[in-house]
Amino acid sequence: MYRYLLFDADGTLFDFDSAETYAFDATCREFDIQPTEHALQAYKEANRQIWREFEIGTIDIDNLQVERFARFFVSQSIDRNPVDAGKRFTDHLASAGTLYPETIPLLDELRGRGYVLSLITNGISRVQRGRLKQSDTCGYFEVVCISEEIGAQKPRKEFFDTFFELARLSEDERRNCLVIGDSLTSDIQGGNDAGIDTCWYNPQGRMGDPEIIPTYEIGLLQELLTLLPPLR
Repeated sequence: MYRYLLFDADGTLFDFDSAETYAFDATCREFDIQPTEHALQAYKEANRQIWREFEIGTIDIDNLQVERFARFFVSQSIDRNPVDAGKRFTDHLASAGTLYPETIPLLDELRGRGYVLSLITNGISRVQRGRLKQSDTCGYFEVVCISEEIGAQKPRKEFFDTFFELARLSEDERRNCLVIGDSLTSDIQGGNDAGIDTCWYNPQGRMGDPEIIPTYEIGLLQELLTLLPPLR
């Protein structure tokens, strides 16, 4: 029976697309760049690629913040300073703690059912801490595990080992953990490698990967309530 729920943040509880669009628009306007849909999609593609590189350990978090804008600027032939743009984007993103509408009701219900909730996220500490504060969700989580703070990222086993230490979970208690996240390569692969069950949140109905198999798959966050009965 599960007791400890390890939630991913972006794309699972937090509406990252909305936050990213807001931060990109604000940054572009500061640097006199037209925040067109084409420009946004070009940035998102550069950002997706570089976060995948971060997951596999070929770039660190500091260089990631600069390099994603460097690549975006090159792709669009824009002459701006990627260091300054990366900093301002991070500032704007830290203030954008937009949650999905169902997030708070779900967290309230699960906590009421007796589950211990934690947050596990790849990300920049001041961004994630800022968004937690802005959304007033810090109090829901027993442990908040952020890759930059612990020096390891999902899906690496070191990330989950550090989480277990922070949560003070015994070997037996680890069997009662469930990872819930939207990324196969980060959340689900990481949970699988750590030997704990996983739930893939897949609202877009994306194709799976035969090499990364979740224990469960859901299309709506509320479906968790059918998997997780009251503990008390």
